[in-house]
Amino acid sequence: MSSTRKVNKKNIKKILDENIEEEDISIEEIQNQQDKELEKCETNTDKIFRISYNIIIYCCEFTYKTIRFVVSISGIYLLWICLHYFSSHLYVKLCVPNTILGFIMSPFMTATPHCVGLRWIVYNAAQMINNMWVFLGTWICSTLLIINNNKATETMSS
Repeated sequence: MSSTRKVNKKNIKKILDENIEEEDISIEEIQNQQDKELEKCETNTDKIFRISYNIIIYCCEFTYKTIRFVVSISGIYLLWICLHYFSSHLYVKLCVPNTILGFIMSPFMTATPHCVGLRWIVYNAAQMINNMWVFLGTWICSTLLIINNNKATETMSS
């Protein structure tokens, strides 16, 4: 900002010196010339702000799309975790209560439809969670091997 003012002051001095010689230029014309010089300086700052704005918008859009993608994938994983957790607790509460009567009734309760359904959910949710861990581990290992393979070929070629 101070460099812009110095430039404008230098230009004003030049204009005033020329005006003293010519005396035909009015104060309004001097102000118009100053305004034009100021507009030139503003256009540079406008370019900087526009570029910064575009970079920020691009980063925000990329972050939003990435978060949306991660939430869509992890949403399925979280659904299986919640199903496993709640069905496990419901099974203990509804099918095998922690009382003497629950102990006596448990052989009869395990055959009821809601207990069979809850057991199915617990078993399959646990299988899905295990499968997702295997998938994640496989993906991480394959990504690391690709990165290490690329580094090895780069060192061999140099």
